[in-house]
Amino acid sequence: MGRHERVAALVGEDLAGLEVADLGCGPGRTVRALLAAGPRRVHALDRTSGLDDDVLADARVRSRLADLDEGVPLADGSLDAAVSLNVVEHLGSPVDHLVDCHRAVAPGGRLVLAHSDWDTALFTSSDDGLTRALVDRFVAAAHGPAPRSDGFMGRKLLALSDASGARGAPWEVEGVEVWADGHRRFDDGSVAWKVATAVLAAAGDEPALAARAAGWVEDLRALADAGQFLFAVTDVAVVLRRA
Repeated sequence: MGRHERVAALVGEDLAGLEVADLGCGPGRTVRALLAAGPRRVHALDRTSGLDDDVLADARVRSRLADLDEGVPLADGSLDAAVSLNVVEHLGSPVDHLVDCHRAVAPGGRLVLAHSDWDTALFTSSDDGLTRALVDRFVAAAHGPAPRSDGFMGRKLLALSDASGARGAPWEVEGVEVWADGHRRFDDGSVAWKVATAVLAAAGDEPALAARAAGWVEDLRALADAGQFLFAVTDVAVVLRRA
């Protein structure tokens, strides 16, 4: 079971008749997992439209362009549950996001707030020191297309919940799940390849390090070809109930 399936399962194994939302849905892997639990509707929100065709074709899916920095564009109390996965590090105010989720989720409804903790990224390589230096640089840099990032966000989710409560939008913590899925592939498009590509980009403004990073990526590929490669990153999910 991968990250998206794990997060969807935390929303609920039986979502029959419920209104749920995936906030920052991307191509729709979490949406697809939510649909398997039988909701009445899944609101798929993101800044750009990139849902996979099969997800977009499902009559239960409502795709909507939304800048989550401007709030969740859904009516008060209109959701039974929501997912926010790997979103908050890219927002100007993560606390505002939790406050607005509190508004959109009905009393007693659930929010699964989840995030990868990028500082924990594990790569098998032939140079542990270089790997540590590159991961540290990746964590300190904006490691995605958005200008903001926080490589330590996974471990901060509980504090965000408390901060939302201090703003008058209290959540009850139902549980915390932490896991690290192992990946052995390093072909183009694989999870490990995508993260390693972002690590490489983070070293791009220092030519000497960038050259070493390019060699590091080739080393990862060689280790994968030899069956010796492993990648993992810790994911954290906090299951919140609207008080």
